[in-house]
Amino acid sequence: MRALIVDDDPTYRRILAQSLQRIGVTEVAMASEIELAMGKLEREVFDVVTIDVVLRGETGLDLMKWVRVHRPAVIALLVTSGSAAQASSAVDGLLLGATAVILKPSGPDAPGELDRRLGAALVLAERQATDRLPRVASLPLPTLPRASAPLASPGPRELVALGASTGGPAAVLLFLSSLPAGFRAPIVITQHMSAPHVPHLAKLLRERSGLAVAVAEEGEPVESARVYVAPGGAHLRVVRRGARLVLTHDHGEEEHFCRPAVDPMFRSVAAACGASALGVVLTGMGSDGAAGAVALREHGALVIVQDRASSVVWGMPGAVVARGAADMVAPVVELAQWTGATATPNRHTVTWRSA
Repeated sequence: MRALIVDDDPTYRRILAQSLQRIGVTEVAMASEIELAMGKLEREVFDVVTIDVVLRGETGLDLMKWVRVHRPAVIALLVTSGSAAQASSAVDGLLLGATAVILKPSGPDAPGELDRRLGAALVLAERQATDRLPRVASLPLPTLPRASAPLASPGPRELVALGASTGGPAAVLLFLSSLPAGFRAPIVITQHMSAPHVPHLAKLLRERSGLAVAVAEEGEPVESARVYVAPGGAHLRVVRRGARLVLTHDHGEEEHFCRPAVDPMFRSVAAACGASALGVVLTGMGSDGAAGAVALREHGALVIVQDRASSVVWGMPGAVVARGAADMVAPVVELAQWTGATATPNRHTVTWRSA
């Protein structure tokens, strides 16, 4: 494996090089600016490129865009200090197709922690490469209303609960943007993401989807036509208090090595809403959401998942399918169209169930 390090700090270039070599990268090259990096990528073959978010007088996102167009097979890792000023750029980088965002660690165990973070990112990249299969035909959809026809209902469900991980920011944005005008069912979202990046994810989803998206507040009542993103460092749960649904934060133990995790949210939605909920599982590594999807189905709710061909990693959606808990498997746009077009789905008429 060959890696190119793009960083304007010579000291940190050496630190990254030493870390990559410790985890098994055999050859490492370096570049201090975007033009030099592009030249090396054009002339030589690399498997991995690490890109500092902030370069002297430049932004690593410009190189990220170039890599995705001209060298799409290269594993692109964004490196950031984790400061508030860089958090927004890191989220943008994930939307541009970065495999992962690497936070520069500090403290006495910084070298070992950097090794672990880089190693985990490369394992993730390997999983992405091996998870891809040739695209297959999507499972059939019900007949959708014409674009000019009004929806039969202002919203299909009392609540839509959505979970995602690797590749999720772009998939979640596509899902929200593909919902029909007039869709008013509230949506709760758990996206695996470090705490500093969550507010920027919510802001980006709000600006680019045109929907009312915000980070969920403790004790906040659920309102129609709003989208709530799980906060960093806490599981998002939904409880019923009288006639109202209310959002709560759970700072308990991690699940699937994550907090927030999808399973706690799904379980709470199943208990609070039962058959009036809809579960959605998009691209992600691991199996978070599968047990929660089973709970939703046991309470009468439907669960729909992203198909393998359009997922960055088909771990989470695939785990739902493996548990026999998926009622529908399709690309993100079709999932959103079905969500918006179906007022009162009846499980007995669903002919595309994956099981």
